[in-house]
Amino acid sequence: MAIKKREALTPESDENKTSNKPTSSNEKNSVWSELQKHIMTGISNMIPFLIMGGLILAISQLIPYVILGVDPSQEILDAINSGNYTGFNFTLLQFAQLCSDFGGRLFSFAIPMFAAFMAMSIGGKIAFPAGFIGGLMATTPTEVLKLVDGQWTTEEPVASSFLGAVIIAIGIGYFVKWMNKKIKVSQNLLAFKSTFLIPMIAALTVMFVMHFVITPLGGALNTAISVGLEAAGEAGKYGYATALSLATAIDLGGPINKAAGFVALGFTTDHLLPITGRVIAIAVPSMGLGLATIIDKRIVKRHVFDKQFYPQGKTAIFLAFMGISEGSIPFMLDNPKITIPSYMIGSLSGSLSAVALGAEQWFPESAIWTWPLVDNLWAYILGLLIGAIVTALLVIFARNRQINAGKLVVDSND
Repeated sequence: MAIKKREALTPESDENKTSNKPTSSNEKNSVWSELQKHIMTGISNMIPFLIMGGLILAISQLIPYVILGVDPSQEILDAINSGNYTGFNFTLLQFAQLCSDFGGRLFSFAIPMFAAFMAMSIGGKIAFPAGFIGGLMATTPTEVLKLVDGQWTTEEPVASSFLGAVIIAIGIGYFVKWMNKKIKVSQNLLAFKSTFLIPMIAALTVMFVMHFVITPLGGALNTAISVGLEAAGEAGKYGYATALSLATAIDLGGPINKAAGFVALGFTTDHLLPITGRVIAIAVPSMGLGLATIIDKRIVKRHVFDKQFYPQGKTAIFLAFMGISEGSIPFMLDNPKITIPSYMIGSLSGSLSAVALGAEQWFPESAIWTWPLVDNLWAYILGLLIGAIVTALLVIFARNRQINAGKLVVDSND
């Protein structure tokens, strides 16, 4: 389907010939929207590996440190060897160690699967193996030969990680797509072309490009980011949470939100920065606006929304627990000048509160079923509550002030 769509855009129509500027703009939008579609295909197919790996890893932590009361500073293997656990408890520790190893392995497949499905979305099924190889090299790069004291030895470079996977998936996807069109063979050799020739050329291309270009550049960038974050310390952590929460909340799933999510996903997948600020900012707008419909009459002695918003408020709260921010859209469309600043301030307040109190979420999902994966869950929940309350109060007082000034009329059946 993707190939047909591209072919349909290739021929120049009469309209394109008569108006170059709109065509250029449309082409840019088309390229970006197509690329965004391929990225989202990779992400959606990567998520199951993150979910499975994350939940199994959560089980591996829950058993020793919550159920058995193992000291958090002690590794699971050390607890097994301590001799303090016997019988069923010993079996539980063995199971926890298995879950830890297995969950970690599932997690390690996330980036290779992302690159594989993104490359396939661009170049078809034939690009899948090369994409997977590229993603694998992005996480576990090939070792580099190095001359030390007259002896050749190998050294493992810094991985290019998620950024490298994105670049190689795009490059190899379009390269395979181009080869598939340009390499012409007879009907008898089609199987040879699709199962050996193109995959082999693509694999060798991935090897050279990753080893000599993407890994050195991506590794250097990741090293620079790590050094910068260490130098920035607490200020860098709060600055990142601020930017991430505001960009996530501003357009409720729109292009700015998606761009922020793409950046944050790369950082959290590479375990450079947690995604706490984003996942809280996803839930706070819907939760806060829903809360406003429940407490407005208790706060200002009147309803400040039209009557149809009160059932929508309950729906918005439910969607917030499912990690969906779009429950806020009806409220935003009704009065964007009040609603957008209110939930942005609320999201920022909640995110910074949670981060300051030590909450950390590395799993890129905000639904309630991922809460067991959060470090310092109490701080995370408190951040959500602070963000929701701030949002609700700001909306209620702002709308009430407009009602008193005669600038806003509501049909609330009061």
